[in-house]
Formats: sequence, structure tokens, C-alpha cells
Amino acid sequence: MNIISPSQSQISVSIWDVEAKQTIYSLNDNTLMLPASIQKVITAVAASHQLGKDFHYQTQLSYDGVISKNILEGNLYIHFQGDPTLKRIHLSALISKLKQKGINQITGSVFLVSEESKQIRAPGWAWDDLGICYAAPVSNYIIDRNCVKTTLKPTKDDSSVSIKSIYPITMTSTAKFDSSIDVKDAQKHFCELHMQRFDNNHYEIDGCYPGNKSIRLAIAVNDPSLYSKNVVADLLTENEISYQNIAISSDQTLHLHAGDTKPNGHTVIASHESEHLPALLKTMLQKSDNLIADSLLKQIGKNYFYQSKQAINPQQQDGFTVGAKAIEHIMLALDLPFIEANIVDGSGLSRYNLMTAHQMMSLLQLIKSDENLQYIEKLLPVSGQSGTLRYKKYFNQAPLKNEVAAKTGTMMGVENLAGYLNAANGKQYAFVIIENGLSPKAKKARLAPFSALLLQTLNDLP
Repeated sequence: MNIISPSQSQISVSIWDVEAKQTIYSLNDNTLMLPASIQKVITAVAASHQLGKDFHYQTQLSYDGVISKNILEGNLYIHFQGDPTLKRIHLSALISKLKQKGINQITGSVFLVSEESKQIRAPGWAWDDLGICYAAPVSNYIIDRNCVKTTLKPTKDDSSVSIKSIYPITMTSTAKFDSSIDVKDAQKHFCELHMQRFDNNHYEIDGCYPGNKSIRLAIAVNDPSLYSKNVVADLLTENEISYQNIAISSDQTLHLHAGDTKPNGHTVIASHESEHLPALLKTMLQKSDNLIADSLLKQIGKNYFYQSKQAINPQQQDGFTVGAKAIEHIMLALDLPFIEANIVDGSGLSRYNLMTAHQMMSLLQLIKSDENLQYIEKLLPVSGQSGTLRYKKYFNQAPLKNEVAAKTGTMMGVENLAGYLNAANGKQYAFVIIENGLSPKAKKARLAPFSALLLQTLNDLP
């Protein structure tokens, strides 16, 4: 293969003939690079190996005491497990079970129970991403993806923020819309918005926005436990159920364990279960879902160290560090060459992640050879059909359309792709293409992405 590397960036490539089981091309494949979201392939393999296909999240409603004459004489407990797919509507369905039992008063407290989340953002996440939903905090308390949808509207003098009542946050704005500036020319006039995050889930927006049309914003919840308390309070009020107070509890004796129906002897009223692992992984890989990836990272860590009976600091058992270390152990146990890799999170958001094309290729090879992992290939986005490859330019047209199943990895200066190509010669190739150091100007000036050109070259092999 005759490959001309781009002059502005660094390239790492590995290509493997699946049938012949041999490498047909490599370039800088032992150079550590930023993986971005192709890191999610590692998370998928580790979760499949450690948690199994039957894994799912469970959120439970339980109580102590007794129910007498429409009164719960005791405390109510909502057990959270960090389900990244849990929605307000699911919690509403759980709490409505109280109403179905005729309960309209709780004499005690309402406890939101979960292991304490000391680390809800990974090291190396860009600080200016933290207020945006794709970098929402990864807590055991997650409702509606810890993401709030708002609308910034122009007014005569500045702007106002519209927030639906179901979102218990506050936001103020002094941002000014400038109708004299075209959206395309905003950078030339240094016209941009800024957001600051404060305690109690309060946000402030200032700066400038071109044009005079309302814009939609997706804001990451800053304090998930407070947000959850407020949502539960709203739902109890909607159901006309009185209570003493709502509190957060990290009591170890109240935590859920797999298969629990009576946590610490409590009576379970209702449960909500997420989809099982394959469905979670499909969403994670297709949509490049960061919240699912990092929630699974934490579950992998807790499960691995619990199964291995290794001592672990209780204050750290829910952290990114524990999950990352568990994945490193799992990769080595699978005999994969990950000694020099640096794994920090499950999503690839962290700028501290480092791995080589050779290491990523070893994962793709394992997926092809291990019967328990082969299903992961079918979950990958397909060019011109699904996920992040459905509309990606040069992948939704011939000769690559319908022929590439791969995970994308994109962030500032990074453009990666890892997966499989069904080539015109009847062969299937596994490939890893990692490109770092790509400037926005160089990317914009390109006729086609380097990964697309490389795969077209591969597709033309005799």
C-alpha cells in the first residue's frame, strides 16, 4: 500500500487481514496517541468480560415500618445504582406505586440511597466541556442523563432563559443578541457565549450571540444529588404524598446488590430495570454515548474488585481511578498488550488517555476470535446506515457505504476510526486509524478525511 501521510498531523495505522490472520500494513502502530471515543471499544470488551450480557441496572423503592390507614409509618428509600438511562418518567412510575397502595403520608424521611460518588468527572476532561451534556457528571444519581434542555431567547435589551418546570435548576442571562452580525462571521467579531456554573445548580450566561433567533442549550447538571432530591420532591408533590424531609444516604447496609428483593430487610414496593448490557453497549457505540461508557467503567471497577476480594478504599470504590485500574487488569488477563497504555475513563473524553494502534488492533482481533465477544462487531455503526457513520461524509457514498463497521473518535485535533471493512476483493480487514494534531483549519481545507482515503485505498486492493 502506498500511503501519503498528511503533513500537519501525526498518524498511527494498523491493518489486519481477518481471514489470513496477518498484518498487511502498519505505520507508527506502537506510538501512544489520544484515542478519543474509539476508547469505547475497550469499555465494551471489558464490560462484556467482567459484567456479562445479563448485566442491567436496577432502581428500587422500599420502606421500613408499616402501612396503616393510608399512612406509611416509617421511612421511604429510593435505591439508585447509577443507571445512565434512568428517566424522570421511570421514577414517576415507581412513586405512583405508593399512590396505588393508598399512601398519602410518610411519617418519616425519604432517603435517596447510593454509594457516595466522590469522583463524578474524570481527570483530564476539558474544563470548558463540563457544562455541556456530553460531559455530564457521572454520579450514582442520574435522572434524564443529568442533562437540562433550555432555550435562550432574545429580548429588547439582552436575553432571557426559558426552562421547563420539570427541570429544578435556575439560570440567568445577560447575554446580548447582535442581529448586525452574521452567524458565519461571529468569530471575526469575537461574538461568543460564556457560561458559569455555581452552587445549587445555578448557571449564568453572558457574552454575545449573532443574529436574533432563539437558540437551544443542553446544560449538564452540576450537582446530581441535589438535582435528584428536587426531582423526587416534585414527584411526591405531584402524587399528593406528604413527608418529613428528603435526604441523601450512603449507608453501606442499604446498598443494592444483584438480585436483592429485601435490601436490609426492607419491603420492596417496586423496581425499575434498565435494558441489559448488549442494548446498553449498542447505544454507547452507535451514539458514542459518554455517560453510558463512564457509568459502565465504574460498574466494572466495583464488580472487578468485589469479585477479586481485593481491599479497596470505600471512598474510592465509585471512582474513575478504580474502574480504569480494573480495565487495565482485565486487558492483561485477556493477554492483550496494554502494559504501556494509559486508561483514565471509559468514554475517551479525557486528554490523559493514551494508547497505540497496535493495542486497539489486539481488541479487534479478540472480538473476531472470542465467541462471547463477537456480538460487539454487530453493534458498531455502519457506514451510511447507522450511528455516527450514518451521515459521515465520504462514508455514506460508494465505495465505502454499507461496507464499514467501525467506532469513530473525534475531539479537537483528533480524528480516529477503528473497526472492519468488507472490501471489494471479498476480504474483510480490521483497521485502526488514529490521527492526532489535526488543526481545525487543516481539517476544514481537506477534500476528504485521511481515514476515508485510506479505506478507499484498502478497498481497491486486488
